[in-house]
Amino acid sequence: MDAMQAKFDEAMAEKQRLIDDAAATQARMDAAAALITALAGEEVRWTEQSKQFAAQIQRLTGDCAMASSFTSYLGPFNKEFRDLLLTRDFFGDLSKRGIPVTADLDVARFLVDDSEIGEWTLQGLPTDELSIQNGIMTTRASRYPVLVDPQGQGINWIKNREAENNLKVTNLNEKRFRDILEESMSYGLPMLIENIQEELDPILEPVLEKRIVRKGKQAMIVLSDGKEVDYDDNFTLICTTRLPNPHYSPELSAKVTVIDFTVTMVGLEDQLLGKLILKEKNELEVQRKTLVEEVTTYKRKIKQLEDDLLFRLSNSQGNL
Repeated sequence: MDAMQAKFDEAMAEKQRLIDDAAATQARMDAAAALITALAGEEVRWTEQSKQFAAQIQRLTGDCAMASSFTSYLGPFNKEFRDLLLTRDFFGDLSKRGIPVTADLDVARFLVDDSEIGEWTLQGLPTDELSIQNGIMTTRASRYPVLVDPQGQGINWIKNREAENNLKVTNLNEKRFRDILEESMSYGLPMLIENIQEELDPILEPVLEKRIVRKGKQAMIVLSDGKEVDYDDNFTLICTTRLPNPHYSPELSAKVTVIDFTVTMVGLEDQLLGKLILKEKNELEVQRKTLVEEVTTYKRKIKQLEDDLLFRLSNSQGNL
């Protein structure tokens, strides 16, 4: 009897295990069906994007050359001349050399997405195309930017953008200028130098040229007087001038990225319209800002969720 009971118990345990496995399998099937249904709407878009990416890869070298030329050389010019140089000179030169490049490349959208542009708008950057291009050059250029900013538009944006990063604001005439410079470099803080003229303090030369040396794991910059200052890779330097048409020497221009932040008519219209609405219909302007902020947040969240989903799908092994 004991042997029979043991076999019975074993059979019942096996039955329960099979029931549990069947339930788990059914749950996975239901989840898979739900996932397929949920992603059905994305199938067409992802398939089309996959084809576009395959074509874009062929043009990637030329597109990157266009984008790097844009951020490196076009900062001092207005929107019309930037467009002319991009389409006539840069695109034309690449085409003559037989380098594949996108004919109607939107350099701005190639370098940043809509969610980042939305964040800049919330931080005070106007929405006209020139201002967006200026924002890209300020944040993407390899050399430290010098903003030609007679109206203070770029300064306000930088201060809002870097407010949470402990931005250090100074000028070349401040007594503690050097202390602020050394502190910013050592702790990786953003530094804004306001109201520069056509010449800069020689102390900045090794900083602008990024003459970084390493002693072991510690990065340093040797200032022009020979003093070694710790350098954190998070350090960034932005200079601004109120001069409407500064004449910088070729030597200085080669060390920085000069960017024309002069207000355009479109940018001025946007600002005046905002101020008019704020005065006449304050509740509408408040509502507009709230909606812009919500849309920007939603776009950022959608991008994060989509990236996370694609990462999980591409790296999954076995059952999802």
